[in-house]
Amino acid sequence: MIKKLQQWLKQIPATIQAYDPLNEEDENYHNNGSNGNNSNNGNNKTSSHKSIAVKDNDLEFLFHQLLQGVANGWQENRIEQFFEKLSPKITVETWLAWLQRYRNQLMASPAPHYHFAARMIILGEVTASLPFLRPIGDLAYEIGTELLNRRQNNPMVESLRSRLNPDNETDRENELNESASSLGDVLSLLQNNPEFAENTAKELGINTVDPGVIIEKIVQETELESCEIKDSPSSETINDLFNMGLEKAQTGDLEEAIALWDQVLSVNPQFTQAWHNRGSALAYLNRFDEAIDNFDQAIAIDVNDYHSWNNRGNALYSLGKWQEAIISWDRVLGIQPNFLSAWYHKGLASEKLNLITDAIACYEKCISIDRHHSLSQKALLRIKD
Repeated sequence: MIKKLQQWLKQIPATIQAYDPLNEEDENYHNNGSNGNNSNNGNNKTSSHKSIAVKDNDLEFLFHQLLQGVANGWQENRIEQFFEKLSPKITVETWLAWLQRYRNQLMASPAPHYHFAARMIILGEVTASLPFLRPIGDLAYEIGTELLNRRQNNPMVESLRSRLNPDNETDRENELNESASSLGDVLSLLQNNPEFAENTAKELGINTVDPGVIIEKIVQETELESCEIKDSPSSETINDLFNMGLEKAQTGDLEEAIALWDQVLSVNPQFTQAWHNRGSALAYLNRFDEAIDNFDQAIAIDVNDYHSWNNRGNALYSLGKWQEAIISWDRVLGIQPNFLSAWYHKGLASEKLNLITDAIACYEKCISIDRHHSLSQKALLRIKD
């Protein structure tokens, strides 16, 4: 996963379709880093009738997708659909075994992982009424609580104290001051003190007393405050923030990367690469409409930014907007006539529109650029058959 993110963030053309490590048709594409996605030579051919060995980094990617969905408000039905789509290739037992390994990885990491912790807690709360999935939710909840408890004298707790401490302290604020030194302590207060939960939610401007959601909001607001850029920041500061975003993305922490690039763009909205990278991260999270908006921002600054045009086409293709995708790739080819990825992907979109003659011309162009381009060779064989 890290290599894929590094490729995207260095402006190597992104994939057309949403990344799915269980999609056999696309496996070769993701493994060899080429610009096509219709190979049938994947290395992980599997049976659809039994559990398979799935790589830990693929499970991590899928789990992060799940947690992102939970953060966006997924409820029981949507979570059940997520797991049903992966079953029987990935069983509950597979998830539980991986979560134990992932727990060790998280606890060994110096990073706080507060966002993951909060979302794991929300997952545990939502799955409490789902008997089949409850073991996964219970273990995720346990890991999330463990992560929140492991740091004392947490600056986020201090920030919450300052927000909830008016001149006239109540028992609620006194309890926070006396007993809370970690986000785990705050979680316990939210669970056991309805008044504390209600007032905290009101202070944060949210309409739920769900402890996991409140913790997520505390983390989000405190991190934004800590990342706040001072007046008249230097270009060096902006570049540091941009590079911090790259580092976050390369470790798979896309939400944090986006937050850092937001800080960059709040100071310098003309930072083309920040718009491009933000769009790529959103596309990687399958938030294609938002990604397109970001690529549009980059193109508005630099109309010849062919990488943003290309990734815009990729996102449109993922939404099934094939004709619009072709228009974007035509813009790429107007700037870079031999851009292989655009030719190949234009061929795929032309096939979707049943423009077979156009598709053949695109694949033949790919082969004229790279006579070893096997994906185009296979596409031509497929069409002729």
